[in-house]
Amino acid sequence: MNYFLEITSRPNYPLYFDFSNNVDVPSSFCADLRSGVYIQYPSSPLIYCDSENSSVSFDRLLSYDVLNTVGGGILVSNKVKEVIEDNFLGEVQFFDAIFSFKGKKCNAYTTMNICNKIECYDMDKSIFTIDSIDGSYHFDKRVLIDSPLEEYGINYNIVRCSLDNEIVVSDKFKKVIMDNKIKCMSFIKNELNY
Repeated sequence: MNYFLEITSRPNYPLYFDFSNNVDVPSSFCADLRSGVYIQYPSSPLIYCDSENSSVSFDRLLSYDVLNTVGGGILVSNKVKEVIEDNFLGEVQFFDAIFSFKGKKCNAYTTMNICNKIECYDMDKSIFTIDSIDGSYHFDKRVLIDSPLEEYGINYNIVRCSLDNEIVVSDKFKKVIMDNKIKCMSFIKNELNY
């Protein structure tokens, strides 16, 4: 069975990717993270700043294992990074990151890039339209495939759907995350309605 991965940390988007302090990063970097493009490793840590939209304390923020950011993808704790590297080596990219929040700095998180993209939906059961101008898919109902997340004979455990960039994970991924008591990730079964 496969699942949609949802990041459940609150508040949403407490940090933003700071382009002014990431001078070595190309302007396409954030779009590449959002769309799952393989990225050449930056030479220095990625820098994130406080979005100043949250009353959460610095210590409370550090209790979250996963954080969504404005423009800079997903930040994961070192614990999550170790679990993924130990169990799903090579399935995602990690980049060193530093963030400041409420006047304090933290380097205990890394940026995660999910850069494998495959078709994940059962198109016979999903409800969608195809845009006549750009050919993009617009879904009213998404139904995940029951078969493994596989392409060209390679099985994956965490991918982006090639049709809409939703993050999809395998049952094995879900089990490993739950067994390691990772916080701020939830798993949605088989259907996602819009």
